[in-house]
Amino acid sequence: MIEIPGYIILRQLGRGGMATVYLATQESVQRDVALKVMSPTLLVDPDFGERFLREARIAAKLHHRHVVGVHDVARSGDYNYMAMEHLSGGPILARDGTPRAVPFALRVTREMALALNYAHAKGFVHRDVKPDNILLRDDGSSALTDFGIARAADSATKMTRTGAVIGTPHYMSPEQARGRTVDGRADLYSLGIVLYELLIGRVPYSADDSLAVGIMHITQPVPLLPEHLSALQPILNRLLAKAPDERYQSGSQLADAIEQIEISMAGGNLPGLADPDEAYRREVPGAERRSPQRTPTGARSPTPPPAQASTTPAPGHPTTLTPAPVLRHRFDPTLGRMDDVVSTGGYLPAARRVGKPAAAEKSGSRRGWMLVVPVLLIALLGGGYAAWHYQDRLRALIPKTELNSLVGRARKALDEGHLTGNAGDSARELFQSARAIDPDNDQARKGLNQVGERLLDDARTALTHNDLATVHTDLAAADEILGGGDKVEELKTALHAAETHGTQVEDLLGRAAAALSAGRLLGVDSASALYRRVLEADASNALAKDGMEKVAKAQAQAVREAIAQGNEDQANQRIADLAQLAPNQPAIPELRAALAQMHHTDTQAQDQQLTRAETALRENKITGGNGALALFQAVLKREANNARAKAGLRKIGMAFAAQASVQLDANNLPAAETALRQAEALAGDAAEVKSTRARLRELHEGAAVADKQQQKTTELTLAERARIDDTLGEADRALAAGSLMDPGGAYDKYRAVLRIDSSNALALAGIAHIPSRARELFDQSLTAGKPNGARGYLEAIAQTDPGNANLPAMRERVAKVYLDQAEGHIAQGQRDEAMRALKYARELSPNNPRNAEVDAKLQSAAPPATGG
Repeated sequence: MIEIPGYIILRQLGRGGMATVYLATQESVQRDVALKVMSPTLLVDPDFGERFLREARIAAKLHHRHVVGVHDVARSGDYNYMAMEHLSGGPILARDGTPRAVPFALRVTREMALALNYAHAKGFVHRDVKPDNILLRDDGSSALTDFGIARAADSATKMTRTGAVIGTPHYMSPEQARGRTVDGRADLYSLGIVLYELLIGRVPYSADDSLAVGIMHITQPVPLLPEHLSALQPILNRLLAKAPDERYQSGSQLADAIEQIEISMAGGNLPGLADPDEAYRREVPGAERRSPQRTPTGARSPTPPPAQASTTPAPGHPTTLTPAPVLRHRFDPTLGRMDDVVSTGGYLPAARRVGKPAAAEKSGSRRGWMLVVPVLLIALLGGGYAAWHYQDRLRALIPKTELNSLVGRARKALDEGHLTGNAGDSARELFQSARAIDPDNDQARKGLNQVGERLLDDARTALTHNDLATVHTDLAAADEILGGGDKVEELKTALHAAETHGTQVEDLLGRAAAALSAGRLLGVDSASALYRRVLEADASNALAKDGMEKVAKAQAQAVREAIAQGNEDQANQRIADLAQLAPNQPAIPELRAALAQMHHTDTQAQDQQLTRAETALRENKITGGNGALALFQAVLKREANNARAKAGLRKIGMAFAAQASVQLDANNLPAAETALRQAEALAGDAAEVKSTRARLRELHEGAAVADKQQQKTTELTLAERARIDDTLGEADRALAAGSLMDPGGAYDKYRAVLRIDSSNALALAGIAHIPSRARELFDQSLTAGKPNGARGYLEAIAQTDPGNANLPAMRERVAKVYLDQAEGHIAQGQRDEAMRALKYARELSPNNPRNAEVDAKLQSAAPPATGG
């Protein structure tokens, strides 16, 4: 097992081509981490080291609930390593390909959409979204990891070393498979493949080689989900669209769409997602569990009810049970056709279907009139009985002036669009009056049907304008007139959908108004996000438009408040948010001008305050309301990275360290402790502060040893003498090996002996020898061009011999080597290494004139070229 300082490696979690991941305990904070260690054999190839460092740098910049956090990045010997948050839940998909439950798949996809939305907003495209890179925490939440091939959104897709497309073939977007430049929408395509795999248990496109898989991503249609998952097909279609412009354009859009599905599932509106037979059992109460048939539109349709049996016998015929079709139209009494009068010898059918085709009605009517004359002749020549018997029905065949008038007036009302009413002059009322006089009148029947069709047209128009009250009224009237029908049922379904949507819109508007009142203007479930969702569904919604204007005005007011409070960083951020929210907001130019003026005024006031602080420091006025400490801290409160203020506080820290040293000389340990704590708070990394802390610790230990010696009345035991001898041997070997101040090194060993025997001459001599041994190793390190090692030995001298007169000159020597290295790195285009060397040189010799020269060379050097 390898060893990484500061970590206890417990076991291996996994191994890849580039790195191995271990479960480890970070000793400093006693927490479990996932320690990702790059294989040392890959150090010969700079591209792999670059990729490892890229992942570390990107991941360290991303702080999001659903992105794996990075705690530490460093190198130990031949090992580059990265300490990350340990997620014990493992990958989201089992190795055996078992599909996951729909709620789990939707939640993970939504969480990843939010994580990608955050990364994309930071300018990074992941480019390798797949189940293995999505891990679960103990609480079931998911997090995205492995940004090893992530790039800035405007960078190329290929790596310079091989020119090969980077990514996992089964999850690549079409543009990634083609080797083209990609953006965040490529990650959303990959997430769509992950969603499909979570639901089905396998990827949609699979072939023998990666090239064939890439071609399938480019050419094959979007895969279809099973029927019981069909409600998710629209989301999958949009995620896996071949053209990026046809996909979701951001992770937040996808998250919102999934949230709507989850809300519908929670409300029981999408039962098929949980049980493919559940919807059928609700449609057909009492039905057995089976696979119902589907209509051409894809909806389940129950088995039609059995045909009804007619039990009414015709005159002269025996009683039979004849199946009759189920009719949706109503029946009205009628005279019947004259053909029936003749053919049945006097029998007239009791009823006729009103909805009979018009051509048949007209034909029957003509034949009836043609037979009037023969029938009358028969009546006159001897059929008097028949004429007398049917006189009422025959009179109904003769045209009536009142009937014609009603039909004419009804037609006129229909043409004028006066369809319904209660005054007796509407088309519906007039046609119905005509039918009351003559139920067989073809014109009245057709006219009444036309009224119903016109009412349906008006209802459809009202539906497009979201006038649901009118839709209800016109649809109910049309239903009564037409007796139902497919068109009526279709419109009823559309009305129900509109009412459901209206309820959702009202809910969103209510939540948005509440968020606006609470001041939640931006972010998830904020007023702006909720109003946007309404506008995405209905771009003309006046309430949502007005709400967005109110949000923009409230955000502008928030900018003004930040400016009034003098908080420049907050004001800048709020203006940027406002510009993204409402780019055309009239207040933006005014606010930017006010912020610029505030910055100018603050800069002048800040410069004056810094000058006052530096003057107070020179006059040794450190504490108090107008002291240097308070003035520098006030500047940093407004500008956290102000270099002059930070340098001033460091000088104050050094002054406190000097006070602590004076108190140590006076053997005033409490006062020294107080001054030293102040010094550590302001300049804890300074060598002078560390050496003073070492002196204080030694004095405390010496006092403790003295107390112990006073209490000790007996000679050392044999066991103690043996332990002293063993520890002295270990200390001498550590001293010879150069392990001086390391944990468990020579210094610690000698002090362990002194804790047993405070007057042990060998231990005292060993500690006294540490500075000279450190000086010897210091010179060797500098000769070998290893300033890091030399710096370590320099700190050993500062801790064990803080008054050593050679320390300043030795620091200058190390600083010179660092500066030489920095210039060499600049010449080789190694910008990061040059910056690091310059940083160390400044820490050792802040007033060295070469610092500025090397810094100027670094700033003028061209930035390193990126691969691809």
